[in-house]
Amino acid sequence: MHAGVQFSVLGPVRLHRQGSEAGAGQPRQCAVLASLLLRAGKPVSLSRLVDDVWGDEAPPSAVGSVRTYVYRLRQALGEQSDSSVSLVDGGYLLHIQPDALDLNRFKETTARAREARSTGDLESAASLLTEGLKMWKGVALAGVPGPFADQQRSVLGEMRLACAEEQLACEVERGHYAEAAAELSALLVEHPLRERVCGLLMTALYGAGRQSEALTIYHTTSHLLRQRLGVSPSPELQQVHERILSGRFQLPQTADRPKGAPATPPPHAPAQLPAALPSLVGREREQEQVERLAADAEASSSVAICAVGGLAGVGKTAFATTVAHRLADRFPDGQLFADLQGAGPEAEPRDPAHVLEDFLQALGVRVEDIPETAQARGLMFRGLLANRRVLVLLDNAWNTDQIKHLLPGGPGSMVLVTSRMQLHALVAAYQALPLTLMPLSQTDARSLLARRLGAARTAAEPEAVDRIIRLAGQLPLALANVAARAAYRPQLRLASLADEYEAPEHSTLDAFASDEDQTLDVRESITRSYRLLDTETAALFRDLSACPGPMFAASQVADLAGRPERRVRQALSRLTRAHLVAEIGPGRYSWNRLVAAYAVEQAGQRFLDQGKPARPWGGQRPASMSLSQAPCGDVATASSRDRAVLEGGHALPGGTVLRERTDQRV
Repeated sequence: MHAGVQFSVLGPVRLHRQGSEAGAGQPRQCAVLASLLLRAGKPVSLSRLVDDVWGDEAPPSAVGSVRTYVYRLRQALGEQSDSSVSLVDGGYLLHIQPDALDLNRFKETTARAREARSTGDLESAASLLTEGLKMWKGVALAGVPGPFADQQRSVLGEMRLACAEEQLACEVERGHYAEAAAELSALLVEHPLRERVCGLLMTALYGAGRQSEALTIYHTTSHLLRQRLGVSPSPELQQVHERILSGRFQLPQTADRPKGAPATPPPHAPAQLPAALPSLVGREREQEQVERLAADAEASSSVAICAVGGLAGVGKTAFATTVAHRLADRFPDGQLFADLQGAGPEAEPRDPAHVLEDFLQALGVRVEDIPETAQARGLMFRGLLANRRVLVLLDNAWNTDQIKHLLPGGPGSMVLVTSRMQLHALVAAYQALPLTLMPLSQTDARSLLARRLGAARTAAEPEAVDRIIRLAGQLPLALANVAARAAYRPQLRLASLADEYEAPEHSTLDAFASDEDQTLDVRESITRSYRLLDTETAALFRDLSACPGPMFAASQVADLAGRPERRVRQALSRLTRAHLVAEIGPGRYSWNRLVAAYAVEQAGQRFLDQGKPARPWGGQRPASMSLSQAPCGDVATASSRDRAVLEGGHALPGGTVLRERTDQRV
């Protein structure tokens, strides 16, 4: 440090000579000194000095006052000083040693700090920056009047703030998160729109294990930027936010961390899809639709959403899981899965808040950082996926409200939803692709059995295979049950197996029961859809058991049930939403033979529960009742009779089947 005269501008303007403070004079004299100091080594004209001190409001006496101030400064410096003021071309030139001015020493110190930091010597850099900050004794040019001092105060203040940011950045990089967070918090209060301070504070808080506070700081600063300046956060700050949300934020390696240890946990790329099936028979057209949806969404930078529906046992989950595995490579940031239990054995559908908690943990968010409400968790979930490509499989959804917080917000991701109900709101509000799976075609059903039982075994008994397919209503779940039983009885002919299923003592659905797993039981699967119905719709569903064939008209059902056709159409619409019946034309409907058999069972059970005989008509059809109105629920115990009813006849007591006239069929 220079031992002669020293000058200070990093605070009040001061002049020190031989270690003692010498008077720098009154405020305007300090303004003249500041102008000369900050232009040291360059001549400053008399008019410029006047402008620096008074600006446009200079009095007539200003020139004389400046000459007086310069005279007094010369006296303060002394004749033997190595600093002097000389007259040059009608102006003044201040000669000083470079390190005599604290600002020059500050600049030299920060330059050394930057050099040390560039070589990775964070400790030396932080020490030098701290030394530089100690040179400040308050606001630069404090108390000095004039437009020049006002301008320079802003410039010098920015230099001081930049030094503080640099020093705290070094502390953050050294891993001193808690200490840096405390200082950065105070600095952000002083400069709430300072984005670099915000970014450093977020990093320090994240490093200190305070992720939720880091996210709060971002949202507060983002709000202030928009409110006061009308701008969004810078891309750099947004990147810090996104990386903290996604768990991919890389904290710097510190000396305190063992070598080879990761700075942060590795990026989370969950892979939660259920096990992939060896094969999926049929559904090629539907698979192409979903793949095309994913490609179109990628090209248009949107979220792809597909709602997969269909009646119980049609293979919605198997289809969605298979397609998800086929598409997994397109979503390198992970695949998430949740069973929403919308119609499962459990009493209640899953709370989306609980699903989001599982998803956030899978994406690397710590439990203590997860917000309380479903809405807040949804916001965090969407923020995490904002710049990621993730596939979300939501199985067995209850309704759209259960799903809406589980949908990614940014482009690049995809959601596959399966549900027993038609999700109209999801299609209307989110432009989801509705995809309804139908029972397998005869050809695909044969292929399924051939793959499960072997092509040679099925080819040897084609007629038996067709009988089994008809008995199973071409439903994949029912066919899988038959195939499983046949696989364990390789010596049994398939014709004998079909005979067993058609035996009079068996109910139609008994052939497709599963004692081991209720989710594989066709009767139980249809029951879960039946339980979704309201009382009126369930009653109409039971009344449909009296229909003589697999197809019927709304007007026919109204006559059969003795209800207004308008109410019947509304109930049929709800049954269609639950995929228990299918609308095949205006006012015309059909249903699967296994669903019809279930309705027969429920109608018969209803009579028993009410204490009525299983044959509610006393064993005889009333003379006043038309053939199309005659009930078949009372004769629902024999599969052969069920089949006759579903093929267009009507069963009477004793097993007799009456066929409808052609003109009565729908």
